[in-house]
Amino acid sequence: MKNSTKITNASIESAGLPKDAKQAIAEYIWNGFDAKATAVSIDIKSNELGFIERISIRDNGEGIMPDTLDYSFGNFLDSLKKGQPKRTSYTRGKKGKGRFSFSLFATRATWHTVVVQHDALIAYTLIIDRDTKESYESSEPLPAQAEHSGTEVVLDGVFGLNAMTLESEEFRDFLAQEFGWFLHLNKDTGYSIKINGKPISYQQLIQETDETSVTIYSPQENSFVFKINYIRWKYPIGDRYYYYFLNSHKVEVAKLLSSFNNNAIEFHHSVYVESAFFDGFEISDMTLSTEGNLFSEKEQQVVYRKLLAELRDMLERKQKKYVREKAVDIKLEELAQKDLLPRYGASDTDKDRKATLLQLVQELYIANPRAFVGIKADLIRTYLGFLDLLLQTDRKAEILPIIEQAIPLSDKERERIGIILQ
Repeated sequence: MKNSTKITNASIESAGLPKDAKQAIAEYIWNGFDAKATAVSIDIKSNELGFIERISIRDNGEGIMPDTLDYSFGNFLDSLKKGQPKRTSYTRGKKGKGRFSFSLFATRATWHTVVVQHDALIAYTLIIDRDTKESYESSEPLPAQAEHSGTEVVLDGVFGLNAMTLESEEFRDFLAQEFGWFLHLNKDTGYSIKINGKPISYQQLIQETDETSVTIYSPQENSFVFKINYIRWKYPIGDRYYYYFLNSHKVEVAKLLSSFNNNAIEFHHSVYVESAFFDGFEISDMTLSTEGNLFSEKEQQVVYRKLLAELRDMLERKQKKYVREKAVDIKLEELAQKDLLPRYGASDTDKDRKATLLQLVQELYIANPRAFVGIKADLIRTYLGFLDLLLQTDRKAEILPIIEQAIPLSDKERERIGIILQ
């Protein structure tokens, strides 16, 4: 049966599809996880010359319900996922673009889907051709011989790709970077992505990890234990930086942006928080924001606020540790390379002046890296020049009160800067 998609070739080509085949395949993987799959397999069939003949992406999700086709396949830039809450990681809706992204590198996409309907499994097929995306073919749903629901997307007529591209370590690393945080989120429930039968690993992307537990008491003296798993990633990940809240069944019930998203210091992190405190809560019951309350009951609000304070303190310590050990050296090197430091001679006095200024800049950057982000080079050069001049006078002790007007300092930071200024 032929059905209309209500689009034209011109409209889809100007709609912001993924820029390359890697991103397009990632879209299909996300579609599988959106459909509550726990396993997605990519199989690549190539010939002796290394040209790809077919790509299939198979998942064990819920499949595509026939009565949703007019909405989910018929309306480009729209989908059932659009109206769903985005407070967890299980819905990554891309406004329907994902199903058409095959047109970047294939001439035809065929969906073989199995769904549960009236307590029985049924199967049917959907087909979209690259040259006639304004319509799609659908077969009649029939009883399925499969053991479970799921969808397999088969991409035929592949062009512009060879087997080495999708079987390379570079592609596996791309998928690890895109999905590693999500696979770790669901590591205890067996989520997996495989390419030609080989699972994607993400452990190589973890730079630092730490696990701890905190106990928080409510005004009623009830105690709640939270298991916290912090990860710092080597590279940017396929999500923003969140606290992920999991119940005692290790299922994510909500996520909240951390307060360390707006920085330019390569502090790539995820925090997974597991607790029975999150049992029994539905996403629809939550109003999740950094300023709002997660729960309606006062006791739960108090515990939640205390938890957020613990998480913020922990991430602040982790960021300062990362900045002190890694980022500050990069920043100091950058200041030197861009010629933003005052000019110094070769005398011992000038060497001491330079060392003192660099020590002060290091402590300021550790205290607040954002103080050096988004500022024009000329302003930084002027700022450092004034600091250098003040350090040469008998009024250098007045630098600390001026700094504290702009940058909140801990007792240890204040002490270290005070020693530098002595």
